[in-house]
Amino acid sequence: MCIGKRLFWVTRILILNLLLSIAFSWRLWFEFEGLPQVPLFNFLPTLLPLVQKITLGITIVYLIAVFLYPKSRLPLGIGVLLLILVGIQDWNRIQPWFVQCVGMLALLIPFQRLYRKYEPLEYIYLAFRISVVGFYVWAGIFKLNPGFNDYVIPYVVSPITNYLSSFKADIYAISSAFPYLEILFAVGILFPKISKYSVIGLIGFHGIILLLLGPIGLNINSVIWIWNLAMIGILWFGIGKSEPLYNSKFWFKNRSVTWLSLCLFTMLPVLNFFGLYNKSSAFEIYSGTNYVANLKMSLNGISKISKTIEPHSYKFQDSLFISTYDLYIKEYNLPPNPDPKVTARLEQELIQQMK
Repeated sequence: MCIGKRLFWVTRILILNLLLSIAFSWRLWFEFEGLPQVPLFNFLPTLLPLVQKITLGITIVYLIAVFLYPKSRLPLGIGVLLLILVGIQDWNRIQPWFVQCVGMLALLIPFQRLYRKYEPLEYIYLAFRISVVGFYVWAGIFKLNPGFNDYVIPYVVSPITNYLSSFKADIYAISSAFPYLEILFAVGILFPKISKYSVIGLIGFHGIILLLLGPIGLNINSVIWIWNLAMIGILWFGIGKSEPLYNSKFWFKNRSVTWLSLCLFTMLPVLNFFGLYNKSSAFEIYSGTNYVANLKMSLNGISKISKTIEPHSYKFQDSLFISTYDLYIKEYNLPPNPDPKVTARLEQELIQQMK
C-alpha cells in the first residue's frame, strides 16, 4: 500500500474514532444540567450551553462530510480547530483518545494539499510514524511504577484470575512485563527489519485489552473498546508491513503545524513528571497513579443536589461526598480527568452550583 493510501485510511480511522467516541459519551458533550464544566483556561469563560451544542453539531457534520467526501476540498484544519474549541470547554473532555486523535489529525493537516499537488509524502508519513511511537513510549513509561503492578494488573486480569485457583502469581508476573514490551515494540516501529513484528506485537496487546475490558471481560468503558479497535486499524493500515524511510530533508520539509503536533507526542509529556502537564494529555493511561479523589464539600450552604449527582453521593457527619469516578463512568461513560488540579476546580465549581 502506498503512503498516500496509508495516510488516507489513518485520517478516516481517526475521524471515525472521534465520532463514535463522542456518540458513546454523548452526555458529556450535550448535557449541561448535571456537573459543571471546568474550562482549560480560567481567564476564558465557557461558551453558553446552546452555543456549545450548535458548535459541536457543526463540528460533527463537518467531520462526517470530510469522512464521506475525501475528494472534496474541505480543509481538515477547520475540523481540527472546531474540535479544539469544543474540547477546551471542559477538562473532562480532554481524554487521552481525544488528545491523540486531534493531535494526529493536526499533524496530518498538510497531507491534503501535498497529495493534491503530487508533492512527496514520506516526510509527513515519518512524522506520523514518530507520533505513534511517542504515544506508546510515553504510555509505557508512565506504567513503570508500583501502582501498575499492585492495582491495575490484578483488576484488569481479574476476568482470568477469578476462574483460576492457581497460576495467579504467574499471570501477574507475566503482565508486569507489559510496559517494557509496549516501549520495546513502539521503538521497534522505527527500525526497518523489525517494524512489522512490532506492529503485530502492539496489535496483539490491543486484542488482549479488548478481551479483558470488553463485553466478555470486565465490560467497562465502551469508549476504550472503540479506541483499541481504532488503534488496531491505525497500526495495520497506517504502518503495517511498511518500513520507515529516513531522509535528512525530514527536518525542514515538514510544516510548522506538523512539528507542533509532533511535540505533543514526543516532548510535552515529560512535563508530567514535574506536575506541569495534564495526565490525560500526557497519555498516562492505566498507569496505577491516576487516583481520582472523591469530591467533598460542607453540607452547610448546599440547597440542592442534581439528579445526576445524587445517586453517586453520600453524607457523612457534616459533609457531602461524591464518588467522582463512578459518577463519570456510569453517567457519562467516561472516566474523569485524573489530574488533582482539575478535581479541585470541579469541587469549587460544584460548591458554587449547589448553593
